[in-house]
Parts: sequence; structure tokens; C-alpha cells
Amino acid sequence: MSIINFTDNIWSYVFLFLLFYLYHGIGITLGYHRLLSHKSIELPKWLTYFIVLGGYLSFMGSPIVWVAIHRLHHQQTDLAKDPHSPKHGYLHSFMGWMFHISKYQTDAEIKSQTKDLCQDPVWNFLGTSNSYHQGLLCLFFTVLYRVLLFIVGGLNLVIINLLACTMVFISTQMVNVICHKPGLGYKNYPTKDDSSNVWWVGLLALGEGWHNNHHWTPKRARHGIKWYEFDFTYLTMLVLAKIGLAKAIFTTEKNSSL
Repeated sequence: MSIINFTDNIWSYVFLFLLFYLYHGIGITLGYHRLLSHKSIELPKWLTYFIVLGGYLSFMGSPIVWVAIHRLHHQQTDLAKDPHSPKHGYLHSFMGWMFHISKYQTDAEIKSQTKDLCQDPVWNFLGTSNSYHQGLLCLFFTVLYRVLLFIVGGLNLVIINLLACTMVFISTQMVNVICHKPGLGYKNYPTKDDSSNVWWVGLLALGEGWHNNHHWTPKRARHGIKWYEFDFTYLTMLVLAKIGLAKAIFTTEKNSSL
């Protein structure tokens, strides 16, 4: 029997779905991406761990390995060494690349890409290499998390969480597949790669779909630049700053550093 008895009211399920979607989505878009990969914002360590945990529990795996791959993507965007360019095929871009990470980065290269993160004991514990051990560790914690959800709210809560995480996972991968395919979006900036802004990916991925804007200035915290480019992740950053939890938000446009 669950600790909390959720009613069969459809709106309570919708609320829980949105809550899970936003927590796990922000864990990736703000945590893994803008915070760890690009250092677009500075947060207290405890808050950093809490936010990144949302991404980790939605099957993103080791933060160090994720960041290393993402930084390589920016260095080799749409070139032969880009790990998840759609030029290698849609299925490969969506998730096939995950099974061939060592083809693009050795363990030594991962550590070289993430010297800043390798100094943190928590990120080190979660994995610093392509070894299957870090994948099994992530699987263990994601299963444990859902066992706890089952104890708290029963099977319905677990199903809602899995649905939300599945949507988060798909929306994140759509950035790789859709936002690097010429002709499917538009450009605000003359980048040398195929990155483009795609409105529906921008909405589903909490602002990550304004991808041409991002590739023009990777470290900039704000991805949605035009008034109609809604960027939920950036709004979250502004709220954190407003309540005094964000130490700094990087807003300068002309900077290409990671």
C-alpha cells in the first residue's frame, strides 16, 4: 500500500506529469547542459547536485561522460567527428551514438575534456569513463528511485514518472536529430554548422530547440533570443537569481567558449 493515496482525478495526474517533466527536463537542460557543460550559471553546490540529479534519474548517465560528449559536439559540430550529427543517420543521431561512445572519445579524452568536473567527488563517483559500470550504476539508482516512488504513491505514480521521463528523453534527442537537419528550422545567426531554431523542439525541450542561437554563443545562458522564442530554462535561471540562489548568469553574446 502506498504512503500517499492519489485520487483518480485526471488533473492530479496531469499536474504530477508536468512536475516530473519539468524537474527531469531542467535536470538536463539547466543541469547537464547550461550549468555543467557551458558554465552559463553559478549555483550553490547543494542546488547543483539537486538539479543535476533530475537529469541523472532520467537515464542521462554519468555527468562527466555526458559533458565530454557535448563539448566534443561543439568542437566538431556536423563534421565527421561529431558524435551525434544526423549526417550519420537519423537513428544514429537519436540514440545509436550512445552505443559507440568509445569510437569518438577514449577514456583519456573524456577526462581531458572535463578536467573541471573531475575535481568533484560526486561526479567522479558517477563515472569518468565509457565503462559499462557507470551505466549499471545509473540503472541501479534510476530503479531505486522508482521503487521509492512506488512506495510513496503506488504504480500510477511510477507510470506517470516513466511517461514524463520518456518524453524528456525524446525531446532532448530531438535537438540532435531535428535541430541539425538543414531546412527544418531557421537561423538567426550565420553559424558555419547546420544548427537551426525549431519552434516545437524549443517548446518540448524547455528552450533547447533554439539551437542556432546556442551554437552562435554556447556559453550564453539565454537560448531564446527573439520575443517569441520561449525559453523555460532561462526563465528558471532568472527565478533562481531573483530569490538569491544564482550567483551569476552569463549573458554576454560575443563569446564562443564552453
